[in-house]
This record gives sequence, structure tokens and C-alpha cells, in this order.
Amino acid sequence: MGIRRNGVKSRVRINTEAGTGIMVSLIVLALGLFAQTAFAASMSVVPLYQEVFAGEVFTVNISIDPAGSEVFGAQYELHFNNSVLNATFQEKGPFFGIDATVLKNEINNTLGWIKYGETRTKTPGVSNPGVLATITFKAIAEEDGTSPLTFTVVKLSDPEANPIPVTVSNGSVSVRTGICGDVNNDRSVNMADVMTLWYDIADYPAPGAYTISFLSTADVNRDGTINMGDVMTLWYALASYPHPGAYKLDCG
Repeated sequence: MGIRRNGVKSRVRINTEAGTGIMVSLIVLALGLFAQTAFAASMSVVPLYQEVFAGEVFTVNISIDPAGSEVFGAQYELHFNNSVLNATFQEKGPFFGIDATVLKNEINNTLGWIKYGETRTKTPGVSNPGVLATITFKAIAEEDGTSPLTFTVVKLSDPEANPIPVTVSNGSVSVRTGICGDVNNDRSVNMADVMTLWYDIADYPAPGAYTISFLSTADVNRDGTINMGDVMTLWYALASYPHPGAYKLDCG
């Protein structure tokens, strides 16, 4: 019986030690994965979110944080909604400095993607955060909508051409189409818009005291310029002067 009890104790001790070993291994593995995630380099759309108006031209930056790595090359492919946005230009940022070569710089508005690739030409690589590239978009939505800015390909490499683990932060852009004549962006068209438009053009009572919120809603006679002709058109349309329908708002 004593031998049997010792055998049981022995097996229990072995099983306990084995279980402890497995637990330690799992903890070490988890900590290792956490450390890799916590210190992984990152590529981000900056700002992550912005709201613009239809017809507005704006930019987003593609930024890299090496997080301790030495980045020598970078590549991405970014997708967007081509019924909401039109990409017009993409230019090199300061991240890699002057000792660098742009390997790929492509825009395809038909399919809604942008591709970019760049590498250093001299060592060392870059270990400080910065802007890899800047993309210029024009908001073309015909009604309110949102376009994601989603990375489908992201690659970073070190001076030995080894891949660097990287996390990504996608972005999005909301486009508001506005209402023709709603120059103060309060979602209605009334005499307050007439005054805002008039005072902005006249710089009354001082430059900047009144500001047109959305330029494409201010060209109400659709002649390509914003001036007193738009003030009179808006005013007379609201007042039905000299008779209803004599002046109509048309922002295109």
C-alpha cells in the first residue's frame, strides 16, 4: 500500500510539474506576442477621420511610426470609394529624406486604388516617425456619403530587405453635399444666408467676421464666381422678387 501511495504521489508531482511547465510556456508565449504587437511598426491614415463638403479639395497623410525598427523601404496600396472621392495627386513625404527613390506612384480612379512604394538609397534606415506620402483628394459625391480609406497591402523592410512586422490604421472621409444657398451651413436657406454671403464678400464689419462655410452652395447663379450677383439672386429668390420664379437657385 505504501508503494502504491508513493506511486500516486509521484505521478501527481510529475503531472503538477508538467502542468506548471505548460503554463509558464503559455505565459511566455503570450508576453512575446504582446511585446511584438506593442512595439510593432505602424502605418496610418492621418487624420483617421475627417468631414468635407462636395467639391472640396483636401489631403490625407500616410504616416509611419517605426516603433524602434529601422525602416529602409515602404509600400502600400490604399482603396477608396470612387463615387465619393477622386484622387488627384500623390507626392513623396519627408519620411525617407532626400536619399530615397520613389519606386511606385500610381492612382486609378476607375478602380478606386492608390499605390505607392519608396526606398532609401543610403544606409541607415529611418527610425523616427514621419509622413511617407501625402494624397490629395477631391470630394465628388452627389449626395451625402462616406468613403473608407483602407490599406489592402502594407509592407515595411529593414536595410537587409527583411520584412518588418507592421500594424495598420485605416481611415474614412464623410462628404456632405450641402444645400444650394445654405452658405452658413445650418441646413436651411433663408435671409441669414443672404447676410452671410453679402457680409463675407464685403468684408463687413471686418475681414473674416462672416465666412461662407461651403463655397459650392454660394455660387447660386452658377456663373463660376461668387460675387454680389449671387447675393442678389439669393435675396430675390427668397423674396420672390419681382415675382415668384423670376430668380432660381442653381449651384450645378
